[in-house]
Amino acid sequence: MDTAVIFLHNNVAMKPDLILLHGAHTRDCTANLDKRFDYHTVQLMTRGGVELFYDGQRHELHKSWAWPCHPGPRVRFHAWPRGTAWEHRYVAFTGPRVAAWRSAGLLLSNPQALDSKIARALARRFDELLLQLHRPGPWATRRAGHFLEGILIDCAEARDAASPDTPAWLDLLLERLADFDDEPDYATLAREHGMSLSTLRRRFRDATGQTPHDHRLGLRVAAARQLLGETDLPLKQIADQLGYRDVFYFTRQFTQRTGITPGAVRRARQG
Repeated sequence: MDTAVIFLHNNVAMKPDLILLHGAHTRDCTANLDKRFDYHTVQLMTRGGVELFYDGQRHELHKSWAWPCHPGPRVRFHAWPRGTAWEHRYVAFTGPRVAAWRSAGLLLSNPQALDSKIARALARRFDELLLQLHRPGPWATRRAGHFLEGILIDCAEARDAASPDTPAWLDLLLERLADFDDEPDYATLAREHGMSLSTLRRRFRDATGQTPHDHRLGLRVAAARQLLGETDLPLKQIADQLGYRDVFYFTRQFTQRTGITPGAVRRARQG
């Protein structure tokens, strides 16, 4: 009988800003998942079929796919057609480094089809990751963290290879989103580029894996981390530089995004 082995490493710090929670490889998976996540996962299928839902958005996946589970939507998935099995690997993780990966465009935000070569490479990385999770000691868990980042980079490179040219409208929009002195009016930006607001959001997400708002927020958080780590500027001045009118809103948004307060980031640097 083929069974999954779950390796649990709750609250084990891979590095100060990354925690791997658990992972598994099931050769003949018949799992039926239905939940809201308060952490992130990368899921990999290399054989079979899956029916996947984010809230009411349905995806039908066959053969080789990667997809995320993350805080926000209700996520459901199960074998498709019903009664069949699929080969499944996954890893669950959390921690402030997730925000940096998001800002860099590494995190998956939608299901991603994989060709057979990429799927085999990801399966090997997953197997190495799970092997390191099973080993005791800090060096093994650090190695597991590197394998996870490698999985995300492989997926990102595959996405870039599928669409190597950045359209002019996207270059201009990315430049506007990086200007923290100018609060974007997304409806106006959409009209400037000859699109409806819904089309702009869809095309931006297809190109970057993020919504315009999430991309801008990731840039703000990344800039805040740099200012907290490299300067002694008061929090209010940092918030002002990043376009926040309210330092309390800045603190709340930063904490929600990274899992750590701005003050804690600064104290860690000073310690």
